[in-house]
Amino acid sequence: MKKIVLLALLSAAPGTAQAGTNFPALADYPVPNCVKPGDKPTMTGEARRVVPAGGVDITTGGRDVKGYNERVAAYNSALAAYSACMNAYVDNAQADMNAIRDKVNQAVSASKAP
Repeated sequence: MKKIVLLALLSAAPGTAQAGTNFPALADYPVPNCVKPGDKPTMTGEARRVVPAGGVDITTGGRDVKGYNERVAAYNSALAAYSACMNAYVDNAQADMNAIRDKVNQAVSASKAP
């Protein structure tokens, strides 16, 4: 993954030449179809409630900890799925680069043969 990030940074750097492609299908290399998990859940404020009790109003309330924990668990699950999807995308891109490099090395080796 570090190689891809470095490659992306180098290709986006000002003053660098942009290379073309010998493989038109790579001109529109597919973007990942991974689903981002969305915003991190936040703890909601206290839900105030006024309860009449024998002529006296009592204000009660508390944070929805159970609901928050459920949202956190769902977020963590979605984040894990997103991370796995992105790791698979990067691994597949690395395999594509390795295949291209192997073909180039084979072509170079073949032309060097006497």
